[in-house]
Amino acid sequence: MVSIALPSRIRKRIDRWVDQHNPPDRDRITLHNRRLYILPTRFGYTFALMLLGLFVAAINYQNSMGFVLVFMLTAPGIISLGQTHKNLLGLTIRMKTPRPVFCGETCELIFEISHENTQHRHALGFQYEKLPPVYVSLGPGESNTVTLKIPTSRRGQFVPGGITLFTRYPTGLFHAWGWLRFELPLLVYPRPVQHPPSYQALQENHDGKLTTNTIEGDDFAGLREHRNGESLRHVSWKAYAQGKGLLTKTFEGHAQPSLWIDWDEINVSDPEEKLRIMCALVVDADREQRKYGIRLPNTSITLDEGLHHRAACLQALAVFRQADFNAELRVSDERE
Repeated sequence: MVSIALPSRIRKRIDRWVDQHNPPDRDRITLHNRRLYILPTRFGYTFALMLLGLFVAAINYQNSMGFVLVFMLTAPGIISLGQTHKNLLGLTIRMKTPRPVFCGETCELIFEISHENTQHRHALGFQYEKLPPVYVSLGPGESNTVTLKIPTSRRGQFVPGGITLFTRYPTGLFHAWGWLRFELPLLVYPRPVQHPPSYQALQENHDGKLTTNTIEGDDFAGLREHRNGESLRHVSWKAYAQGKGLLTKTFEGHAQPSLWIDWDEINVSDPEEKLRIMCALVVDADREQRKYGIRLPNTSITLDEGLHHRAACLQALAVFRQADFNAELRVSDERE
């Protein structure tokens, strides 16, 4: 939450109370009265003390013009209280599912903010913990997109925490905010090592024969009968137009050895370094269109290929031996 003019002990108590009264949401959050909070800023407290001093002086000297000045300055402050609160009221925020990143990369949290009334919304700030805020304004009935970039230095699955939408418009006397808590997972993969070991020591060998998979090449090899369920991408429409039926083009390819990426076969003592090596091997095998699988203690993913298989393997590496899957991603932890 944005730092406001309160002692840290009181601010922590307020944060805990707000946390209990703002349950997380997976789809969208609408800021209604029960989700909004407002307190004076440092400038607001200073302004209040100044008014109090003027009021005491007006009483002491029985100066009617002093009373007029105090009341004239108090009225804009009271109006500002309502306007600051109203600047956030009724806003709807949706959060897109974050894209998984590798450890050390920046995780992007993308929000869509909108409202349905005819008012302008000015100086709306999005902030993740104590990172610099990102500001946006909305016209009548408009929507906009905001991106928060969060640094990462730990692997695992997390949930976003410490996201606030705040404003101090129009006078800066008051700070109004609402907490944004979403149940969308933030997945951080291990950071791949730059020079992983060769495949030769990790290739699978069954009965003395190396298991291989064929990678489709670019050289045309001929036509064969089309099979139900196959993609139409390689259908020979020219042959079909000549009345030869539905035929599929075939291409010459090359054989690639399949690969088991085994935890026990990597001779490194540091568990995190092992995960980084396995992550690099997964990335390289996927790039080379090689069939591969991974073996971890108590976890195994069979030989396969493709984007879904890559994501499943990387996720297994990311959450390996993680105790709490609902831990919040803390920026303070990242900077330690």
